[in-house]
Amino acid sequence: MSKKNKPAENKNGSTQWYEVKQNHNFGYKMMFFVLKAFPAAFMRSLAFPVGFFYWAFGKKTRRISKDYLLKLGMVLLSDYEALADVKLPVSTFRHIASFALNLVENVQSWAGKFSFKDVNWQDDDVYDLVKNIDSGKGTIIVISHLGNAQMMKGLASIGESGTQRKMDITTISDEKISKGFNALLNEVNSNASMNIINSDDIGPETIILLQERLEKGGVVVIAGDRVSAHTNRNLEIDFLGEKARFPYGVFLLIALLNVPTYFVTGLRQKDLTIFPKYDMFVKKNQVDFDCPRDEREERIRKTAEDYAANLESLCKKHPYQWYNFFDFWSLIE
Repeated sequence: MSKKNKPAENKNGSTQWYEVKQNHNFGYKMMFFVLKAFPAAFMRSLAFPVGFFYWAFGKKTRRISKDYLLKLGMVLLSDYEALADVKLPVSTFRHIASFALNLVENVQSWAGKFSFKDVNWQDDDVYDLVKNIDSGKGTIIVISHLGNAQMMKGLASIGESGTQRKMDITTISDEKISKGFNALLNEVNSNASMNIINSDDIGPETIILLQERLEKGGVVVIAGDRVSAHTNRNLEIDFLGEKARFPYGVFLLIALLNVPTYFVTGLRQKDLTIFPKYDMFVKKNQVDFDCPRDEREERIRKTAEDYAANLESLCKKHPYQWYNFFDFWSLIE
């Protein structure tokens, strides 16, 4: 990589997710082609040699994976109850191969090759979520880079969401990162044209637009575990034993829109398998934003802390399905 194209680094040598050019469109196109020609299990099996390639030659990815696994391992060692449910994570290859499998399953979901019957719902707040959507109430779903965030959106695009009412989804994401992938989705799945709002464009007019969509029973989807490239206003929250930065803007948006909000995560039951089944976890945000303005900041932080705590508990159950391959705990000086 030339110096000209090399991502900028912070003073401590770390690189943030938005500083890395993410262009997997050619690989995604190849995967869509393979899916048309071969059974889905064949393409999933290809994730293992691809994962080995990235593990062997991705020095920085291995380092970040190791750093995360060591942090999680220390947390598990101090939590005997959690340690009883999962072995200490030690394999960076297993972590990276799991990520390669996740990329394949993203394509599989949007191509209509993943079945709703392969999703196992927990006895949690999913019933409240479905009731809320079916009643026509606006809903916010906060996802993360733990597990497969694309799976349920892909299933919703083909009418498999577990709700009687069709989900009208608006996704908030970084357009520079997702523009190419979204264009590719429209080529292979005519139902994939969900409303997409660039996270850089969030302002008073956008808030009004989102409120109008929510009033019509729409669903807004946003990730809560990546900071913005355009603001230094973040929340430092305890996560896996250290302070980590979470995006203030996401949780401010939750407060401003003030509709039922759920943290949703889909996790592969087995980390590495060519016949995957998923467990879907839904946790409702219990923080009430019908409050005086001077109490809002405290409740925004409480929502972020609850989100991070939920994320941490699921990381403990499936440590190899955390796909935030960036210096998550680094602080820009």
